[in-house]
Amino acid sequence: MLGLLVAACSGGNDVRTPSADGTAVEGQPEATLPAPEPTLDEPTAAVGLAPAADGSYLRFNQRLIEGFTSAPLNLVDPETVFRRVFQGLPAEVTVFPSENYYYFILNEGGRQVWGNIRLPAGQRELGILSFGYFEFIEFPTPTTEKFTGSKFFDATDGVLVREVDPTTYAVTFEGKSVTFHLHELDQTPPASLALGPDEIFIQRTFDESGYEFYLIFNEAANHFLWLLNDERPFPDVFDPASNDLLIGRRSGFAFWRDRANADRLVLAGVRQLNIRRNDYYDGPFDQLADNYATETQIAKYMQLAYPALEGRIDEYGYYTDLERPLRVALSTYYTYASLSEILAFSVSLESAVDPYAFIASAGRSVSAGPAAASESDEPARAAITR
Repeated sequence: MLGLLVAACSGGNDVRTPSADGTAVEGQPEATLPAPEPTLDEPTAAVGLAPAADGSYLRFNQRLIEGFTSAPLNLVDPETVFRRVFQGLPAEVTVFPSENYYYFILNEGGRQVWGNIRLPAGQRELGILSFGYFEFIEFPTPTTEKFTGSKFFDATDGVLVREVDPTTYAVTFEGKSVTFHLHELDQTPPASLALGPDEIFIQRTFDESGYEFYLIFNEAANHFLWLLNDERPFPDVFDPASNDLLIGRRSGFAFWRDRANADRLVLAGVRQLNIRRNDYYDGPFDQLADNYATETQIAKYMQLAYPALEGRIDEYGYYTDLERPLRVALSTYYTYASLSEILAFSVSLESAVDPYAFIASAGRSVSAGPAAASESDEPARAAITR
């Protein structure tokens, strides 16, 4: 059923757009838009902004260096950073991640600044836009200090958010307007998806890594699992680490081949380094299908999995009893630091009484049978801006 060992590459690399001050901003390519005709006076033409006929993109080290040696922005002021990013956007963008984050990377003053513009469900209808950023550290240590910044923008800040239709929003700031196309995800359960006797399909999601997932729920054991969407071309190349374990070369995502259910691929592990760096490969825990929260009833299943959440979260899974805008994070997989660790995990997985509960509990129920949530159980929390 699955082309497991050699997966299709999507060619969805980021591009950089230099500005007059020498800084460079990376953004996600507009796969749904026709390639613009480059002209000599357009700075973006020199860096390969237009996709080739095959959909591939080019990135050039020249712009990376020029960005790092540019005059630094005032990174303490979110409005200054937002202005720089917003002015660098094209007239139309497509927001692929299912929690509506439009990610960027800003290279300036010797730093990498990663962040996002977001039109959050439940707030964009009120004219609110979320903006967040942080200093990206390639190899962070427990004592690494890095700056972060965030702000909610609305009409009082000169940011006007207007709904064109439920999946299209026009944002205007300082005389410039950008149309945000939110990626539509059909939430119809896939006909080919093999489910166990106690499993139900919850939703489809689109991760910032380019991966598409199915989120399923076990009603007997009350836990979630992430499955790879096999209806779409895989955005990675997989290497076999063992007979039933595949690891993405680009993402580091480790998938267990579930031979009992049509060889479906269950997300079994995510690299710790990616989580520490907070990069695009830190796992799908924070890319739920927010635009379809009412339809999928995700909060209901969160409370079944973690009874301590009852009465404490809204329909999207955000905590209602905390001052900070934090949400439930569905990190139902193992985090590994080395290949030997994920291989050892896969060996234990094969001998587990319930391999699905073993994955969902990140290996904490080696032989204890199905995982059962208790009143003290509570998932990790994820911030609204990253």
